[in-house]
Parts: sequence; structure tokens; C-alpha cells
Amino acid sequence: MITWKQSLPGYEWLVHQIWYLEVEKDEEIESLPKLIPNPRAHIILSPSAQAYRYYGDNGDYSGLGCHLLTASEQILTLEDSAPLKRIGITLRPEALYLLHKNSSDKANHIGWDTWLDTLFPAQQKDELIEQSDRQAIINRIQGLVNNIKLPTVGDRAYQSTHQAIGILESGSSDCDIETLAELCACSRRTLERNFRLVTGLTIKKFQMMMNLENIVLDLYQHNKPIDWAEFSQRYGFSDQSHLIRQLKQQLKKTPASYLKQRDLTIDIYGDFE
Repeated sequence: MITWKQSLPGYEWLVHQIWYLEVEKDEEIESLPKLIPNPRAHIILSPSAQAYRYYGDNGDYSGLGCHLLTASEQILTLEDSAPLKRIGITLRPEALYLLHKNSSDKANHIGWDTWLDTLFPAQQKDELIEQSDRQAIINRIQGLVNNIKLPTVGDRAYQSTHQAIGILESGSSDCDIETLAELCACSRRTLERNFRLVTGLTIKKFQMMMNLENIVLDLYQHNKPIDWAEFSQRYGFSDQSHLIRQLKQQLKKTPASYLKQRDLTIDIYGDFE
């Protein structure tokens, strides 16, 4: 298995990271990854004959080749089989709006929409997919992004949402919406409307996703016994039972059962470094 991920120099404001996954024919994929609810869209580039399938409580999505996986509010199981190759462009939560403002599918959508053909012309897309060298992939993606006519300054909806996400990501993920609106110099109603328009998510749902991501990452990295009382308070829960109820509701499992299986992934490609 070949894996790597990195930022896209000069475009950190648009792209969360670039990632690469390649599994050879004789390699075994031991378990099907389960993708937790995620506020970021992924543009996934893969050979045209390579199948994909995601399924969850609210649907089953399958197809061939390249596809867009938008922000998802449900756990999705990714069905994989070797050989496979994926080049991924993970966007910032507000970036899909910049790329295609009029898209009505900013959340809970999987497929290759026609507007993506403008960003990724067929020949250039195929040439990119054929690459396996890390720097060559980064250079080609930079070239494609350079050719996109992005607005130098987004509209008011984008600006307020971008500012709000920056505040939430800076360590204030539990900031109440009234305070967040004041910091963004707009009314609560305006901020909530703009945020939903740009990301496809409510502010509350976004906060829950970010908190859940931090919890799963923290659990994933833990190799020592956990002080559950301290852990619960760290993430804003009144006690351990409150934490367990919330995780069972969102992840369909308790923290202890996750620690045994460690089958949840934060990103489309898993938790590799």
C-alpha cells in the first residue's frame, strides 16, 4: 500500500489537503472503513473502470471512476477491493461554494457533476490519474487550480462563513451562535442563513462534526487507559454517560467498542500518515 497526504502550497485557504492511496492487486484490505460525518468535500480522482460504493442508513451510492463526495451527515461504509488507486483533493468546508456557487448539493451527495468537467478537462484529468510520483501529482493539481477563475474576494455569504469557520477551527468550536454572529459583525439569522448556503450544513451540525472528529482522533491516538471523566469534560460533556449517549447516537457505538475495533476513519483514505 502506498499512501501520503500533504497541503497544496499557496492554496491552503481553498484545499484542506491532497492525498494519495494505492493498493496493489495482491494486497488485502482487512476491514471496510467507516467514514464519520465530515464537513469537507472530497474530489476523488480514480481510473474510469474502478468501482466505488458507499452505503449508510440513508442510502447506497455506487459508480465508476472519479466522483465528488460532499459533506456527509451520516456514517458511510466504503466498500473497497484491490487493486485500487485514488488521488484525493479534500476541500475546506466553505470551498465548494467558491468552485460552484449554484450547486444545490453541498451536503449528502456523491457523484460526478457536469460542472466538474470544466475544472478537470478530460485529457488533463486522465494524465493526472496516470501519475504516481508525489511531486508530479502536486504540480499537476496546482496547474489545474491555477487555471480556475476563482474570485479574489468571495461574496458576503462566503466572507461571513469563512470568518465563522476560522473562529470555530481556532479552538472555539463550542462558541455559541450569538457570540459567533457578533464576532462576524452580522445578525444570528444572517450568519445561519449564509452558513447553510455556503456549506450545506447548519452551524450546530458543523460544530458537532468538528467535535466528533476531534474525539475520534483523540481516541484513535490513545494507547493508554483513559480517564473518562476528564475526557468527557474536555469535549464539553457533563459526564461519561452523556459522552456515551452522544457517541452511540452519532457513531452507533460506545467509546470502548471503538477502542477495540478502531474501524472509524476521519478521512476518505483512513488515518495513515
